[in-house]
Amino acid sequence: MSETNLESFDVDSLETNVEWGASEGRKKSRIVARQLRRRSPLQRTARWGIALLFLAALTQEAVSVYYERQMTSAAQSITGRTDVDVRCGRLWDLVTDFRGSTKPGFVYWDSTTANLQLPQCINAAGWADDPLDDDNRIGIMVLTHEVAHISGHRNEATTECVSMWAAPQTAVAFGRSAAEGQATAQWYATSYNTRMPAEYRSPGCLSGPRPTSQMLR
Repeated sequence: MSETNLESFDVDSLETNVEWGASEGRKKSRIVARQLRRRSPLQRTARWGIALLFLAALTQEAVSVYYERQMTSAAQSITGRTDVDVRCGRLWDLVTDFRGSTKPGFVYWDSTTANLQLPQCINAAGWADDPLDDDNRIGIMVLTHEVAHISGHRNEATTECVSMWAAPQTAVAFGRSAAEGQATAQWYATSYNTRMPAEYRSPGCLSGPRPTSQMLR
């Protein structure tokens, strides 16, 4: 290399160029980091969806617990037992308990817990208000039916008959008169029970002898 070339070589200029390149690299790194942190529309939608589902689950849990207290109090009054309780369904029953998501109510044998769909709990609680409608009456009878199972009845037709005879007790437990409970049982026997599956039907129940049951007092 000639002396002329050495003299024209600018060391300071080389250092400046190196510093400029490092600055650009840091700038590009920050841009890449921002892009990585930026969520796609699908990711944002999924995040909000999960948040809304979580909020809905918390809300339904609070609603279910509120009605469970009323249903449990009534069930204990009907049976005269303090070990009986009622569980009102949750949204996640659709995934974790298929049986509980398809029936208005059910009981696991040898259990002291009556499981009701949340709408049935709400309908039964409506007995405290006026006027009564058919959904209220059905809710009350579903509750009474499941409580009759806890009292030892397994045959569905027999359980239906016992629950119709016990309807006056259920009415009183919700602050209504025994006469209203009896009227509800009469309506249920002629307008609803006759349309149920064969194993649930109990024709002539209320016109026959009073069934034997530890639940009936």
